[in-house]
Amino acid sequence: MNINWILLIAVVVYIAIVVIVGAIYTKKHPPKDTKDMLIAGGQLGPVILGGTMAATWVGGGTITGGSLAVGADYGWWPAILYMTCQSIAPLFLYVVAKKVRRREALTVSDIFNDRYGSFARNFAAIVIVIAYVGTCAYQFKAFGNAIYVCTGASLQVSTIIGIIVIVALAMMGGMRSVAVTDCVGAIFITGAMIVALIASFLFNGGIDGVLARTAAGTTDFPFGNYGALPWLALTFGGTMNIIGDQNFIQRMSSGRDNKTLKKAIFIFVGIIFAVMFCSSTLGFVLRTVYPDVTSDLLFFTYAADAAPAIGAIMVACGAALILTTANSYLLSATTSGVMDIWCKFFDKNATETRKVWYIRVCLVIFAIIAYIMGTFFPNVLAVQNYVYALYSSAITPALFAALLWKKVTVQGATASIVSGTIITLANEFAGTPIYDIPSAIFAIPVSVLLLYFVSKATYKGPTERDIAFFAVQDEKM
Repeated sequence: MNINWILLIAVVVYIAIVVIVGAIYTKKHPPKDTKDMLIAGGQLGPVILGGTMAATWVGGGTITGGSLAVGADYGWWPAILYMTCQSIAPLFLYVVAKKVRRREALTVSDIFNDRYGSFARNFAAIVIVIAYVGTCAYQFKAFGNAIYVCTGASLQVSTIIGIIVIVALAMMGGMRSVAVTDCVGAIFITGAMIVALIASFLFNGGIDGVLARTAAGTTDFPFGNYGALPWLALTFGGTMNIIGDQNFIQRMSSGRDNKTLKKAIFIFVGIIFAVMFCSSTLGFVLRTVYPDVTSDLLFFTYAADAAPAIGAIMVACGAALILTTANSYLLSATTSGVMDIWCKFFDKNATETRKVWYIRVCLVIFAIIAYIMGTFFPNVLAVQNYVYALYSSAITPALFAALLWKKVTVQGATASIVSGTIITLANEFAGTPIYDIPSAIFAIPVSVLLLYFVSKATYKGPTERDIAFFAVQDEKM
């Protein structure tokens, strides 16, 4: 193995800092029950809350897929437009933030159960687990890429090492330790990405030098070399995904109060805008330097070739991006698996101590499944498209309708959830997408239309469940 000791030490040092911070915080605030484990007892302040939300969204996919991959493979404009939509999307969270926090929901399925009943809850729980295990899959692949560049070990071995670290962090103390380490990571990530972007221009001839080497079409507005439909599928799917993401539902319930939540969302938006702008532009720049390197390895390849100090900052940044998102999604998938499936069907009388141990065991099981799932997709961007399409069609429309539309019906929500799931899974695993159209282009419109028209056809006035649901939110029917 050809070990790059500087990069390896940078990764090890960052991981060590995160583990130590997480361990100290866990020792001071050990999780007493599932509420403590999953939403930090509802006691997070605005900086930690905003930091953990930002770190959750800008993960390993940001530098191995997502905005960097779009900038590298298709051009600067489609990447900038994509990241702008992604950065603005969290502002929609504030529309439902107070309602979600007032319910103190642990999972999206809790909300679905209160509004739509047990079938919607159970089906949504399964979909969320499938989607979030898929998210973990591409985070694991990203961490494998980082360790591979540092050590020269095989991608398979590198990925397994990354999984062990990620699972260990998630096991420590649940949301309390994850939120604190996320916040530390978010601050470091923002500074590191700015440094990496500036360095990439300085060492490659500045803006003029970069533009002189760009491939044909990559500077064209608005979609560069990306087709309109693929761009729309990725952007629309990703935007719908973030505004209905269970990770953010849990974090909304983790905030101290509504004022805290409002401040946290603006901190969240500021961080992800800065990071994703740097990522989009960095991908575009690095493609001119490494025309034959795949987009999921570009970031770490440049880190290995850059000046030692810059490389160390970049690879530590990469580790931070991956760790902060991977442990959050792994914890969220586990939350649904344990609270919405296992404890509902197999151990209804589980004590709080047993639930905490179920969560820890489930973390390991889902990590193994995510690793296996990752082997079925060619690259990070492909996994992201699958996850975005599934979650944004099967979960987000029904979730927003549950909180904001008093005339949505159980039948309408069920049609939306089931259709989004079936269309996405059929299109993704059929081998060749139907008419080569991305899943999100089919699934999201069908899900929304069925939600609306089936609800209009079946609405007969507010049910007792509807009245009880909005009474909790202090709203009049």
